[in-house]
Amino acid sequence: MDEQRAQVTWEQRLPRFLHPPVLLDTPGSSTDRVVTPRLALFFLAAAAVLVPWTTWLFLTLPAREQAERWNVAWGGFDALLVVVFAGAAVRILRLSVKSAAVNAVAAALLVVDAWFDVMLAPAAELPVALLMAGLVELPMAFLCARTSLRVLSLMEQARPYLVAAGFTVRQGRLVPPEGWVPEGRAPEGRAPEGRAPGRPADVPGDEWL
Repeated sequence: MDEQRAQVTWEQRLPRFLHPPVLLDTPGSSTDRVVTPRLALFFLAAAAVLVPWTTWLFLTLPAREQAERWNVAWGGFDALLVVVFAGAAVRILRLSVKSAAVNAVAAALLVVDAWFDVMLAPAAELPVALLMAGLVELPMAFLCARTSLRVLSLMEQARPYLVAAGFTVRQGRLVPPEGWVPEGRAPEGRAPEGRAPGRPADVPGDEWL
């Protein structure tokens, strides 16, 4: 009993709702994990450090401040939005699961855009900033977040089927069960006619949504 307790890792002692799902809960070294659990400690520490820092900012920063390179700051931010929107469009058209990440970034940037538009607007421009935030930026952020969550939800729904089929995760990669051959792949490594060797017939890269 004492030996079993000694083998229990610190993350296994956490509350049940913080445990990873079955497919990702692979025993063994940390290299078997998609993301090391120690990274969670880093983010918890960062959150703890930000609490007093944020309080200090609220108490010490002036209500007014003259900024330098104002045009570059906002122009660069909107240029970043252009790049992210274009990337989201490409990933959606390619039916790529990576569209979840790109849309999540777009949603975060739009919320930040709305926040600073409203917070930094002069009194005379505040109604316009509120309208832009309420009618354009925040609705677009909701659309991007919804798109990201729908893709992630599909991945979550696929997990139990992968577990039932015997798939595991090793060193950040999905490992099929022994002897598993994708449908459409020729036996003994021979490619079907008109298809490159070693490529499944119906899996075009990461585009499969």
